[in-house]
Amino acid sequence: MGRLQRNALKPNTDYYWKVQVAVNTDKASWSSPEKWSTGLFSPDNWQGQWIGLDSLAPGDNMDKHSRLAIRYLRRTFTAGKTVRRAVVHISGLGLYSLFINGERVGNDVLTPLPTDYTKTAVYDTYDVTSLIRRDNAIGIMLSGGHYFAQRQNYQAKMWTTFGFPRLKANLIIEYTDGTSQTVSTDSAWKLNINGAIRYANEYDGELFDARRLFDGWTLPSFDDSSWMEAGTVSAPGGVLRGNLSPEMTVIRTEKPVKVMKYGGRYIVDFGTNNAGRISLRVKGTAGDTIVIRHAEQLQQADSLLYTENLRSAEATVHYVSDGNERQWHPEFTFYGFRYAEISGTGDLRPEDISREIIADRMHEAGNSFYAGDADGASLLNRIVDNARRGIQSNYKGIPLDCPQRDERMPWLGDRTVGSLGESFLFDNHSFYSKWMRDICESQLPDGNISDVAPAYWRLYTGNVTWPAALPFTCDMLYRQYGDLQPMRESYASIKKFLSFIRNNKYKNGLISADKYGDWCVPPESPKLIHSKDPARKTDGTLIGSAYYVAICRMMSRYAEKLGYNEDATYYTREAKAVESAFQKKFFRDNTYSNGTVTANILPLAFGFVPETSRQAVTDNILNTIVEKNKSHISAGVVGIQWLMRFLSGSGNGELAYRMATTTTYPGWGYMISKGATTIWELWNGDTANPKMNSGNHVMLLGDFLPWCFENLGGIKSDPLVPGFKHIIVKPDFNVSSLNLVRASHNTPYGIVRTEWKRNAGRITLTVTIPANTTADVYMGNGKVRKTGSGTYTYSWVEK
Repeated sequence: MGRLQRNALKPNTDYYWKVQVAVNTDKASWSSPEKWSTGLFSPDNWQGQWIGLDSLAPGDNMDKHSRLAIRYLRRTFTAGKTVRRAVVHISGLGLYSLFINGERVGNDVLTPLPTDYTKTAVYDTYDVTSLIRRDNAIGIMLSGGHYFAQRQNYQAKMWTTFGFPRLKANLIIEYTDGTSQTVSTDSAWKLNINGAIRYANEYDGELFDARRLFDGWTLPSFDDSSWMEAGTVSAPGGVLRGNLSPEMTVIRTEKPVKVMKYGGRYIVDFGTNNAGRISLRVKGTAGDTIVIRHAEQLQQADSLLYTENLRSAEATVHYVSDGNERQWHPEFTFYGFRYAEISGTGDLRPEDISREIIADRMHEAGNSFYAGDADGASLLNRIVDNARRGIQSNYKGIPLDCPQRDERMPWLGDRTVGSLGESFLFDNHSFYSKWMRDICESQLPDGNISDVAPAYWRLYTGNVTWPAALPFTCDMLYRQYGDLQPMRESYASIKKFLSFIRNNKYKNGLISADKYGDWCVPPESPKLIHSKDPARKTDGTLIGSAYYVAICRMMSRYAEKLGYNEDATYYTREAKAVESAFQKKFFRDNTYSNGTVTANILPLAFGFVPETSRQAVTDNILNTIVEKNKSHISAGVVGIQWLMRFLSGSGNGELAYRMATTTTYPGWGYMISKGATTIWELWNGDTANPKMNSGNHVMLLGDFLPWCFENLGGIKSDPLVPGFKHIIVKPDFNVSSLNLVRASHNTPYGIVRTEWKRNAGRITLTVTIPANTTADVYMGNGKVRKTGSGTYTYSWVEK
């Protein structure tokens, strides 16, 4: 193979690469050439200005249900020579759609990715060579998105709004004669606020008036003489950064499973809860209005939508007909829904309706899980399916908590361990690498980190467990992908955060930083959202101190890896000191604090418990789960992040399996027994107050997915040799209810596969290890096999 050339990269340039694989006996043929391109690198390489309109249009408002007309911008230009290459770099804040000569550019939606725009503004890059003619027009629609907040002049101390939409773009055209031309945003662009999309609000919906369509407005022949000049506006303040994480797109289109007619309206059932938009064949006479409402559930004999849990979100689309028939969908909104109520259409055929599922592009091929029990397919498989559907529903450029109500916020605490589980289903490397920057950019000068990042809600509560998502997810990215860069870039922010906690929340050797406790522990009454029973609540200082010690230990390891030796010493000493105070304060008679499952699981999972007491503390957990709670889940968001893996690791995998699959309250199986196709926000989401009973959340998944893949499937990356360079294959054969488990995971080196079967007292294990990796394979008979790449089968008699 030729040696790589280490020349400096140039901006706005295509680079080509190909590979050849060599083994000890031969070489493969060279691959076909592939290419990648560079962005603009520096502000000096951008031309033009930010443009837009810093004012409301007639009919707009800035109240709780804000309304903002879409900005339509256009520019014509001539390309007088033969075009070799044309590339556009564009940032339209909050959201944009781009057209050239009547053609939509790309198939991305809801672009660009959301950020704290005062710190980072993402720009996208598209090759548009094939779209350029002699006479050309660029057309761009701008919506408020998160830039013009979904709620205006409402809860102003919490909400962050950045201003009115604005645009910056450079279209760089390279000609075959070696010259180039740049078309950039400036006051020569035209703007109109009287177009078809009267408003688009993520919470409330979209109003599209087809009578206001600008026919041909993205073509060069369109007459824009009546349009106003676009004004130059201030920059958002953030650094323009090229997008390194794939944008959202319509990942698939689904047809309804049922269409029910009730008078002049239809209830459409898509069979599963998910997030996206309706695409509809619209028709009617001019002035007719079609209304589409969205919901997760039905009520009153399935004839009405249940919308109480949407809170103030209207989640409604209005389409005003111009008398023409067309296929149409809303442009700048999405909804979390299983059901849609459609009225004003006249006769509606099932073939006229589809649901477009919107999510970030992520590879998921090669990631699979199957478990079989005596009855065939275990209920675990449906829980994994629900998890996959719910996670994907909440991937929207940032990891959301829910896609349906007036929240849709990137809560950190949901992903502390959740990001690890998600990585077994999706290649979320670039997605979470981007989010690590978002979290760091939410940090205040004093070190405090918002519980929501980007901080569209300013929630600087000063607790530990939610911001812990930053170090834990950096650790996940290193462990699962072998990528140390997110931790390297986030290290200073984590260090500053720990200093903030130490300086402000340290008392009597412990950390009193806690806001949410063991959030959403199963309450004593099915009507309650949060338990009021002190016996079910876990001491906040215990939770905060435990996480503080765990993060300090993690930072000590990474400080050594990054060469910060003094930090490594400090964090080791700090962890020991707080752990010692923790033991003195909370440990009595082989239990911690008041003996909740979470109070005991955290010191066990984090390695605080003296070796001589580990079994006794474990027995207390088992007694609480089995005797007091009849083998049901007994933890909230914090405890459930560690419980399942600990149970398998301590030889109690069968109990973990019973907890997961029970169809009685509380548990994931219970959700399915009540018709759930995603994961609920609450264990009692079917009976609790509707102000907090989202049907599509991920925070209660905890460590369910890591348990499925790492413990049941036995696929785990060695933390000492990360990125699956060395693989630990160690299935939990103690789950006697299962007779077949099959798992696969697409690692950076290729797909790892495991399958184990139980038959007549014998277990057979088959593993496939990808090229350029090694593995330790643990069998139930106590033997360990060290292997390289290849497929191996082992068999032994159960003890």
